[in-house]
This record gives sequence, C-alpha cells and structure tokens, in this order.
Amino acid sequence: YDADQINDRIKQAVNDTRGQVISYNGELPYAWFFAHAGGITELPSVALDYDKPDPGYTQVIESPDSDKAPTNVKNWTASFSAADVVAAAKETGVDIGTLSSISIGKKGESGRAATLLINGREVSAPAFRVALDSKVLKSMLLSDVQFEGGKVTFTGKGYGHGVGMSQWGAYGMAESGSNYEQIIAH
Repeated sequence: YDADQINDRIKQAVNDTRGQVISYNGELPYAWFFAHAGGITELPSVALDYDKPDPGYTQVIESPDSDKAPTNVKNWTASFSAADVVAAAKETGVDIGTLSSISIGKKGESGRAATLLINGREVSAPAFRVALDSKVLKSMLLSDVQFEGGKVTFTGKGYGHGVGMSQWGAYGMAESGSNYEQIIAH
C-alpha cells in the first residue's frame, strides 16, 4: 500500500463500491489474495497451513494471469545455501542437522508443495517458504528442487501462496472486459 499512489481512478472505484461487501452464506470471508497464480489456485489448508476446514468459497481453479506480468513471476529459479535451508527448517520447528537431501513431499491439487522432505523429515512448505524468504522463493508451485554443490535450487512459477484472488489474474480479466463483480466471483 502506498498512499502516494492514490489517484482519481482509485477514488472513483472506492466511491462506486461504497457500502458493498463480499459475503459467503451471510458471513464476511477471508479475502485472500496474492500476486500471480502460475495458472492455478490452491486451498488454504495446503498453501497457508490453514488449520480449519477449507471455506467453500476457496477452490482450486484455473487462473490465467495477464501477459503483462513480469517474466520473473511467471517462471523463476531461486538458490539458497545449505545453511540457509537448515536454518529455515529449524525456524519451522524441524531441526534437521546437516543438510543431506531435499525433495518435494505432499502436493495439493494444484501441484503446489504442501510439504518438503528435508533429510527425510516432513517440513511445512508454506512455513518454510516464509522462513527462507518469500520474496525470493516466490511460491510453492515447484517443478524441481536440486541440492548440489552446497546449495539448493528451486524452480517454480507464480508469486505468492495461491489462495483466493490472483492480482495479475484480476488484471487480465479486467483487460478482457470483466467487471469487479465477475472478477470477485471467479
């Protein structure tokens, strides 16, 4: 959020929607959002370690993102030292000692990692991502994890947890003529 970026279009959008709220079964929902879906969304129980039943308004659905999204959120690689990986695992509550292996563990319906197997021990992928650096390890929609030469390299796509509304997806829908009600309903 940057108050200096508020312009007349933003003020008009606020005025046009004044008094309107999103609801689900008469309740205010968790209005989760993130930057880029990598093509598909995920459930909060997988992507956020959400410990309640997944709300009915969250679904795993195709989520095309705008072609105008930066290349480095569409597909990316991120490398970290073995020491950083060990420290991040420990921060999640799993002391693995010296790193000897890492792989993708359980996956959600979207293909996002729900867990990683580090030295054969299960580590929460969402918690690990935050502990390691969620601005560099951009999502858990991983296609590969390699441990070589004292470093771990993750390959993936998208940016963010993947639950709720993709900002680049909403942008793309707006470019295609969808209004805010259609975007929120999607």
